Amino acid sequence: MLRTLINYQRVRAVHVHLDAAVTGLGGNSCGQGPPLERDRVKAMPTSIGFIIRPIQNNDMMEKVQVATAGDAPISIVRSSNGEVSMLAGNKSEPVLYRLNNAKASVYKAPFDLRAGGTLTAWYQHNEKLKVTQQYTKIETIPMEVVFASSEETGEGDAKNLLDGDPSSIWHTMYSVTVAQYPHWVDFDAGSSKTIKGFTFLPRQDGPNGDIKDYKIQVSKDGKNWEDVMSGSFERNKKLKTVRFEQPVKGRYIRFTGLNAQRGDDYASCAEFMVIAE
Repeated sequence: MLRTLINYQRVRAVHVHLDAAVTGLGGNSCGQGPPLERDRVKAMPTSIGFIIRPIQNNDMMEKVQVATAGDAPISIVRSSNGEVSMLAGNKSEPVLYRLNNAKASVYKAPFDLRAGGTLTAWYQHNEKLKVTQQYTKIETIPMEVVFASSEETGEGDAKNLLDGDPSSIWHTMYSVTVAQYPHWVDFDAGSSKTIKGFTFLPRQDGPNGDIKDYKIQVSKDGKNWEDVMSGSFERNKKLKTVRFEQPVKGRYIRFTGLNAQRGDDYASCAEFMVIAE
């Protein structure tokens, strides 16, 4: 229950801040490390709601005892790997979905939608809350980080490059020592892929570590590396999409930052994905 006393002669607007969770404080450069696991807020869809009821004659206690009613909406989420999940507020009500013009199916578990399409979902006995999402084809491929030349553990882990969350970043070490360029991260695509390019999203919350010049290499075994291309990023926070002149084959991909936009020793990146056939 939230109770707010307001002087209407002085306040022009009322703001209510709703948080699903609030993370704890801490970091490698302050205290004993990152927040405890139970205090961390992960990038995941969360359904929350609220009810606003007018209060008259100090009858707040009577009003708040009114039971909530209505249907909770359906949330459709597609991960960076193309896996679609549906979160239904009404747990007991089956959810139906249709992809493009196909026959309706009952949603039972997450499924792959890398090919894209128009997805519509609704409750089996209630179509009022029907929700539709359109998805484009995903050209990027699933990968995992197998090595990073430097990372700020707990805050700037290299695995953050692949989590689909632009607010989490890879950042080279700075709390214990400051690692110097070049900085690189090795990715494993799981098997040999035909690679056509990559996307690079700079960190969105500050300028530290913005990379200027870079180099891309590929490998079949993770030991012998072949140079593919080198280039320079523009100095802005926009998503960078780089396509190779000719596709290359490889299982492992190494991205190397050669220097920073501001000339400092840090390197950072929010998201990195490889474009492949």
